[in-house]
Amino acid sequence: MEKKDLILLLDHLLIPIGFKRKGNSWVINDVEITKIVNLQKSQYNHSFYINYGYIIKAIPLDGMMMHIYNRLSSSDSFQNERITSLLDLENEISDEERKVDLIDVIKRNMIAQLVKINTEEDMLSNLKQRDQLNDIPLVVKRYFDLPI
Repeated sequence: MEKKDLILLLDHLLIPIGFKRKGNSWVINDVEITKIVNLQKSQYNHSFYINYGYIIKAIPLDGMMMHIYNRLSSSDSFQNERITSLLDLENEISDEERKVDLIDVIKRNMIAQLVKINTEEDMLSNLKQRDQLNDIPLVVKRYFDLPI
């Protein structure tokens, strides 16, 4: 699999749910929030990362790419290793196996989350369900009056 194949796979999954691609990013601009998915190449090898998150339009970005930042991953260490392996295009996983597994992981771990959050209220509800908010910027915590 090549980078172009990974881009086509993301196109196939994201464009039907409303995302528009610009380069290595896919974006949905809603009234209150912007959803972003970004394909990032590792600087060390032929691996990639799939980053995704949200911009809250009422809050200035002040140099941040996103207010709420996530990376395609899993809390399960075995599954997280599998995701890393699938996104390392130099390993020996067949293209068909890589494609099938990536589609499954992206749908379960990323798209399921992205389709749930469409408003600031959805975002706040999601944040309140988290075990901890250590990765949430202070500006977002203050905006939503969350514990600092």
